[in-house]
Amino acid sequence: MKKAKIAATLLALSMAAGHQAHAFGLGDLTKAVTGTTASTSNVSGDDVDAFIQTARQADQLINQSARLIYLALASQEEKAKHEAAIKAANEMTDVSEKKAKLEQINADTATALQKTLNNQETVNSINKMNAAQRKNLAGSAFNFMLGLMKDKELAQRSTNLVSGVSSNPMLAPKLVNLKEAVNSVSGQVTNGVKIADGLVSLAKAGNMKIMPASTSDKPVAVSEL
Repeated sequence: MKKAKIAATLLALSMAAGHQAHAFGLGDLTKAVTGTTASTSNVSGDDVDAFIQTARQADQLINQSARLIYLALASQEEKAKHEAAIKAANEMTDVSEKKAKLEQINADTATALQKTLNNQETVNSINKMNAAQRKNLAGSAFNFMLGLMKDKELAQRSTNLVSGVSSNPMLAPKLVNLKEAVNSVSGQVTNGVKIADGLVSLAKAGNMKIMPASTSDKPVAVSEL
């Protein structure tokens, strides 16, 4: 039941996000999240560890990049509110509450960024940026897209990987962490597709290159200005 729920969640997500996914080169997410026809009998512990590690890398890329893009485009008042929310969350002593709060901030940032990207004033502000600011913005957008490309590869493998681990008693201890990683991919895509179209449009308007060639590309070094 849990495996079916995970697959259903990812499938529903892909159907809602299909149009946006094609817009930034992620292909057909519906096919990706339902898995491939490869055998599940060859799943190893190393496969699981690699999946979890990549999911964490993608999560970090997406969240950090979205934050930097938002801060690059937000007003001083919006920046102050964002930083205050982050500070308050980091000061929480309850680990679970802190995690939940930070996740909510990430989701709120993605929503706010989506609105910002679909604003003509944003294009005008980019044209007024200096070279360093434009470079950082383009680098952050590149890293964001790289994270989403990693998510696509993860989604393509997720169903078979969960099935393989579930059917192998030797891998049972890894199942909980694997399912958490699969759910993380779902969350990454949910937030990611909200702003992907806007990023592509903004990149075209600002003449910025933001699309990685492949998931093996290295993240671009960026700083907060």
